[in-house]
Amino acid sequence: MQAAITRALTNLDFTAIDFETANELRSSACAIGVVQVRGGEITDSYYTLLQPRQVRVSGINFSVHGISEAELHDAPTLAEVWPRLLPHLQGQLVVAHNSAFDVSVLDHSCRDFDLAMPSFHSMCSVKLAKAAWPYLERHRLNHLAAHFGLALNHHDALDDARVCAEVTVRAFRSGFPFPLCFKQRELTAGLAARVNKLRRVRA
Repeated sequence: MQAAITRALTNLDFTAIDFETANELRSSACAIGVVQVRGGEITDSYYTLLQPRQVRVSGINFSVHGISEAELHDAPTLAEVWPRLLPHLQGQLVVAHNSAFDVSVLDHSCRDFDLAMPSFHSMCSVKLAKAAWPYLERHRLNHLAAHFGLALNHHDALDDARVCAEVTVRAFRSGFPFPLCFKQRELTAGLAARVNKLRRVRA
């Protein structure tokens, strides 16, 4: 498994994802953006609204992404789009900006629709960015997009996934030797502590 992951990282083959949620529930995925990267280049993308099992959009969430309840009543469910999504996730290296949130949304949404959680390894592009560019004051997706001159319609799931992908490619092409963790699903788990240790050794 580690050899396959290392090969994917070397080739920069991965999938970037981003979810928007309708309310405070992690099972309330209401939009997903998926961007496939092969050889460091975007080769495919997919976006759809999603109808959660309980269609309820909170005011706070609406103020973030602008997706209304009316739009979700006609949207497909995760189960209906699953054949399109699964190949981008199963056995892939999956990246998200704050991956703990997006992987959790996927997990809870799969449970809601009785779908088996795909098997994959993940990385968090927030952690990658903090390791690669510690001199930046902020590592939120919109700040990284501004820093690198990338267009971004923030909280549009497809745009967020695209910028996440581009930031990830830049991070690995920066030459920083990321000390990844191959013992957990999230390869970037505990990355900050390992990076700090690496920098102390080099000092």
